Parts: sequence; C-alpha cells; structure tokens
Amino acid sequence: MQASDRILAHRYAKALFQAGLERKEEARVQQDLADTLKLLREQLGKFRNPLLGAAKQKTLLKSLVGTKVSATTLRFLELLVDKKRFSLLPWITMEFGAMLDAQRGLVRAQVRSAARLGDKELDRLKTDLKRFTGKDVAVEVKEAPELLGGMVVKMGDWVLDGSLQGQLRRLAAQLVEES
Repeated sequence: MQASDRILAHRYAKALFQAGLERKEEARVQQDLADTLKLLREQLGKFRNPLLGAAKQKTLLKSLVGTKVSATTLRFLELLVDKKRFSLLPWITMEFGAMLDAQRGLVRAQVRSAARLGDKELDRLKTDLKRFTGKDVAVEVKEAPELLGGMVVKMGDWVLDGSLQGQLRRLAAQLVEES
C-alpha cells in the first residue's frame, strides 16, 4: 500500500466515523464494514475492474450487502465505487476500527506466547497492560513455540519482547559489541 493510499483510507475512515458519530451508529457501521469485507472477499476484484462500470458495481454491491448494512454504510460504499476507491475498503475498515477503539479508550494487544496461557496468567497480563497503558486492553493470544519461552506483546507501535528467543538475540548482539 502506498503512503497516499494510506492517507486516503484514513480520510475516508475519518469522514465515515464522523457521520457514524452524528447518527450514533458508529458501532453498527464498524460491524457493517467488517461484515462487508467478509461477504465481498472473493468479489473485491470485480470492484477494481473499470470495465464493469460504476452502475453495475453498485447493483452488484446492493445485491450482495444492500439489506445487511445500514443506509449510512451503503451510501458510503456507493461513494467508494463512484470515486473508484473501493480497493481501499480493507484499510478504511482497519482505520475505522482504530478510531472506534480510541474513542472507547481501548487498546488492542497481540500476544505471542511460547506456551498456552492459563486464565490467571491472561488476567494478570491484561491487568499489567492496563496499568502500563492506562486504558482497557483487548488481548489476542497466539501460541508461538519458536519463542522457546516467555512472550512478545505488540500494541500499536510498541513491541515488548520478553521471550527467551529475544533475550538470546539481545545477548548475542551485546557479545558482538563487546568483542
């Protein structure tokens, strides 16, 4: 994705987010966007095809998602078709979700753990991350045995590497520096 596309996706998401806030349906719009992506996963190529034309793309769009999304979302999706920006939909959805999380005071954390985390460990991790960020934290945990031990937590631009693999990598770099 080019930087200009990222900027455009952010602008479109911001405009849609503002419209959703005004109508007090931002959560519904978020769900609509996610559902639309799932429904159109195999169809996205058709919306990139300039030979199909905007009118046919809108007809296809309405037939696939018309009754399943709010009027606000449908108008927005049609706008993307008109402006030939439908390919930005995955990034707009991601940006919209980040805006909604920020409004709710929520941070998302991706955790890779060498072993399965128990309920007590997961609760403690959430508590520690909440204390660290000052916000509520939604945690997504994946097992990654290649870490050998410990875990790696990624929140936005932050990466907290407490894995054995990471410690060994830092130790090796330190030994190289000293020699």
